Amino acid sequence: MNPLAKLSLYVVAVVLLAAVLSPSVYWLVHDLHPALAAVPFRRFFSRTTLVVALVLLWPALRWLNVRSAAELGLVRNPHRIRDLSAGLMLALVPLAVLAGFYYGFDLYRVRKDIPWENLIRIAGTAAMVPIVEEVLFRGVLLGLAVRSLGRVWGALSISAVFAAVHFIESRSEVASVHWWSGFELLGGAFSNEDGTALTIAGAVALFAIGLILALATLRTRSLWLAIGLHAGWIFGQQAINLIGKFRVKPPDALLPWVGPNVVHGMVPTGLAPLAALLVTGALVWWYLGRASHAQPAPASVRDAG
Repeated sequence: MNPLAKLSLYVVAVVLLAAVLSPSVYWLVHDLHPALAAVPFRRFFSRTTLVVALVLLWPALRWLNVRSAAELGLVRNPHRIRDLSAGLMLALVPLAVLAGFYYGFDLYRVRKDIPWENLIRIAGTAAMVPIVEEVLFRGVLLGLAVRSLGRVWGALSISAVFAAVHFIESRSEVASVHWWSGFELLGGAFSNEDGTALTIAGAVALFAIGLILALATLRTRSLWLAIGLHAGWIFGQQAINLIGKFRVKPPDALLPWVGPNVVHGMVPTGLAPLAALLVTGALVWWYLGRASHAQPAPASVRDAG
């Protein structure tokens, strides 16, 4: 079977198995920890998807005859701490400027009672989720796609998959959880309930994020810069939503400039946040041009590029 077909089957198998298992995970956790009753089902689906992807990763790599990280275009990065720190700053600084714009123009209003204790949860999410997602999306899926399609089409295709999976995991919700609720969540992920403009804006933002992370990975031939960027975006955006609330009514009144989140935990929609993303992308390009990443590319990557 073609490696690209195997890769596609892996992605489909992860999503379908997560849809089957997530209701049982939801019920089990709620029975063991009733205090988590307020946690929405979509979060259980999201975390189940990540766990399933990790569990199936090893047999998938064996099926694809991948034996080492070098075969995925990755090498040991002697500048990993520098790249991780740079990624955090390059993501957070434009987001901080964006937050000042939001609050300065009263698009977001500061909450009366800010639950500062939730910063610990946000920091934990920003520390753990980027590692898992970057290993999966930029480490494995991008590496395999580049081997089959080359750098440009590999980056474009995995960025599209990244956007699609986040729509599936985070956009929709179910009223009550049944054994088929995972599939119900899948069915509602690409619904147009937010309106065409918000749906398109959310997809564009996610696709841009995927491309920037792919650029960081391909140019450094490691995941550290991408992990830092991803962590900075998660922490910055969730901190914005912790401190204040989007108050524009109706939510799409200021489009195409600014809109609310249509994908939880990611950058809001509209040209203003997209501009912040593009500024980060430009800063990443500048950083890659100035910082040393002198490791030789594996032969398989040179040939694919």
